[in-house]
Amino acid sequence: MIATMRDVLVLNRADFERLPDEGRWEVVEGSAILMPPHEIPHQKINDNIVALFRARLHSALAISGVTVFIPRPHGSYGIQSRVPDVIVSRHEPRHYFEAGDPPDLVIEILSTPRGNVERTEKVEDYARASIGEYWIVSPFDRAVEIYRLVNGAYAVPEIASQGLLKPRAFSGVELDIQEIWPKK
Repeated sequence: MIATMRDVLVLNRADFERLPDEGRWEVVEGSAILMPPHEIPHQKINDNIVALFRARLHSALAISGVTVFIPRPHGSYGIQSRVPDVIVSRHEPRHYFEAGDPPDLVIEILSTPRGNVERTEKVEDYARASIGEYWIVSPFDRAVEIYRLVNGAYAVPEIASQGLLKPRAFSGVELDIQEIWPKK
């Protein structure tokens, strides 16, 4: 269950900074949403992905659970932020990834087979933030959907269930998709 603070409007960064320190908070349409903690299988995949990137990157950041602020369309309400499961970036921000200064790659790991928010709202948000690449990892299908930004929108995703994953922003970096899944 996801807890919300609909009675607490988050219209600006000062409002965001006043949210409780405990938990991971996303802000959607001005409402603060406390994201539930991950279950063990989800976290194992998350940890594997971060470890794989860290082993292959020399001067880039691979990290979990950092806020990415999303630029809001003109006239829209409040601020918008997301907390991807994994972020990979050639630069390291001070505290958060600010609107207009996005990471290169964000990765979401599905907690349910449908992945409704990941395939709708988050696709739109990450494209609006100009994040060059967005991966949706499905432990249910043992596949990765790879969205690449083209002219401000994500192209039809490539679906990979075997072989090498090659993030566009990190030439020479390859991840064998089978290494993502926890060993049984």
